[in-house]
Amino acid sequence: MIVVSCDPGLTGAVAILDHNGLRAVFDLPTMPIPGVGPTAMVQSKIDSKALVELLRKHIPAGESARAVIEAVGVMGGKNNSIQSQGSLLRSLGAIEAVIECCRIPLEYAHPQTWKRHFGLIDPTIKPTQRKAKSLECARRLYPDCMAFARAKDHNRAESALLGHWAMREAA
Repeated sequence: MIVVSCDPGLTGAVAILDHNGLRAVFDLPTMPIPGVGPTAMVQSKIDSKALVELLRKHIPAGESARAVIEAVGVMGGKNNSIQSQGSLLRSLGAIEAVIECCRIPLEYAHPQTWKRHFGLIDPTIKPTQRKAKSLECARRLYPDCMAFARAKDHNRAESALLGHWAMREAA
């Protein structure tokens, strides 16, 4: 069974795992939003066609697969603008549609649930430190994977950790 796990958002990522471990991890493909003005806060959207092609590339025909997406919702606060929240939900919808059109069964995992499994839930840790902790954890689990080399690869790390958790939950 192949697990497709996704940390949604324009800077999100997808991991593909099976019983042998991590098969692939990649950033979600994006493209410019047609006709958007240069002053728009959100300039990009998920490139659905490219995402379908990536999933087909990494999931051989005839292989059974399931997908798990981190459950996201709108959040309040001064750093969460209407535009960024709208963009996140637009991205989530595009990812859901691609997965459903690929006929991959889809489920959701709340971040508190899967992150607790890896010890990533700690209110004393700042958000930037949480990202580093996710990277450390993914590097420990997959030491030969170069996809987690940079600090900005924390979304790749989280998608791989989510998939790792989903594989264990299914066992």
